[in-house]
Amino acid sequence: MSYKQLIEGQRYQIQAYLSQHLSYREIGRRLNVSHSSISRELRRHTINGTYEPNVAQRRAQHRRRCAAKNQISQKTINYVEFGLSLKWSPEQISGVSRLVGLPVVRP
Repeated sequence: MSYKQLIEGQRYQIQAYLSQHLSYREIGRRLNVSHSSISRELRRHTINGTYEPNVAQRRAQHRRRCAAKNQISQKTINYVEFGLSLKWSPEQISGVSRLVGLPVVRP
């Protein structure tokens, strides 16, 4: 299974399945997600022994909003564009950027 974030409806289904005393593996099978995703979700969002899907959804949205964004400096972008204008290969751009002290851009 490839990684996907849980959606709000799945969080409410987890709560319902927990009330039916299903195992993490069975919940994962029914939702088509890894049992470790279920375990992680419950570890993060169980409050006083109770899983709260509305709180879990709010926290997940907050984490997503506050997550570090991959940002490449304008200087690096300009350098890559310069290298491309000179018909350099990605390997050449990466190698020379390392030599001049710019963050390495890997091909």
